Amino acid sequence: MNETEASRTQGATISRAQRILDALPAIVCVLDLAGPRLTGHNAALVRALGCTGEELLSRGVEALSARIHPDDLAGLAARAAELAAARDGGVVEGELRARTIEGGQEERLFAVRAEVFTRGDDGAAREVVVFAEDVTARKRREQGGPRRDALLAALCDRAPVFMYAKDRDGAFLLASRSMEDLVGATPGSMLGKTDGDFCPPEVASIYKDVDDLVRRNGAPFEAEEIVPQAQGDRTLYTIKFPLRGEGVPEGAVAGFSVDITRVKAAEREREAARDELLAAQQDTIRELVTPLLPIAEGVLVMPLIGFFDGARASRIIETLLEGVERHSARIAIIDITGVKAVDVQVAEMLVQSARAVGLLGAQVVLTGIQPAIAQTLIELDVDLRGLVTAGTLRSGIAYVVPVGQARGGQEARHARRE
Repeated sequence: MNETEASRTQGATISRAQRILDALPAIVCVLDLAGPRLTGHNAALVRALGCTGEELLSRGVEALSARIHPDDLAGLAARAAELAAARDGGVVEGELRARTIEGGQEERLFAVRAEVFTRGDDGAAREVVVFAEDVTARKRREQGGPRRDALLAALCDRAPVFMYAKDRDGAFLLASRSMEDLVGATPGSMLGKTDGDFCPPEVASIYKDVDDLVRRNGAPFEAEEIVPQAQGDRTLYTIKFPLRGEGVPEGAVAGFSVDITRVKAAEREREAARDELLAAQQDTIRELVTPLLPIAEGVLVMPLIGFFDGARASRIIETLLEGVERHSARIAIIDITGVKAVDVQVAEMLVQSARAVGLLGAQVVLTGIQPAIAQTLIELDVDLRGLVTAGTLRSGIAYVVPVGQARGGQEARHARRE
């Protein structure tokens, strides 16, 4: 291999090594202690400092020092002296705080590892290679672990809701104090046990089916459930969901339940009050739609308007019979002047009203029959026997008032049957 080929091969090897270094997420640089200056670096350092490669080679130490916390920067001289005296393979490790372009103004914590890279003719360390890894997130997790555990313990002891977590076999991994109180368990005694240890078999089977459903669907499940208690059933609103994360067993399920017994009782009370209000409104509407007016002793008038359906026809008959009985009426005038049309249903209602009133010992007088309605009644072949008819309400009143006043049984005068 000639010199040109050897040089080309060496250049390719160096380029390959540089690409490997640039692919590393950790910062790597080579520091010439005599300068001091940077003689090599990877892309991670460029990203961290926001400088170009050329700038790092010319003023890299200055740019790097400006990012390091002053208190940590002061200790680097001692570390450099320690490295200068280190044997081959000796490593100096530590931590330092620095701000990076990627981190904005936030101070980051780096784990730093340095060792001798090259030595001079006198054997003293000339260059050192430095590796720096951002460990900010890891340190926060490590420091936050005990605090999170304390918070979780306090939450489980004090939370007014029921909290729990189970493994794939249904054994409790976590149970709040409120959950233990609900099933009558002593503190900590639910861990490792299942619903079957605290609930009837049929109830435990339902809980297991829901847990399995959550595992299969991989999505939260919401429902209301009834929990039998000696002092009375309690209604819980429950949300169950898959539990995943570092250190969480595969197939774990967690849940929160809120006691809504009082809320449901209040809802029932509101519904009952609403039903009472609707019933009162219906009574009022019924009275307005089917008014019954006493106009003289023993005489009632029911003026009808609009259209009729089966429900309204039934209310008319019901109101009429109640009024006849309540007022001890002998005559009931039904005025249909305001009725838009008469069909079979209306005609049957009129006949039924007359017959029903007759069973109570009273008589129906039908007034306000318009020519078109009269023709319809004839075409329908309606049997109006038992009904006294009058052309107008006024003539009907003139006919019946004497009868109402003569409740001793005298014959009605001027009676006209049509």
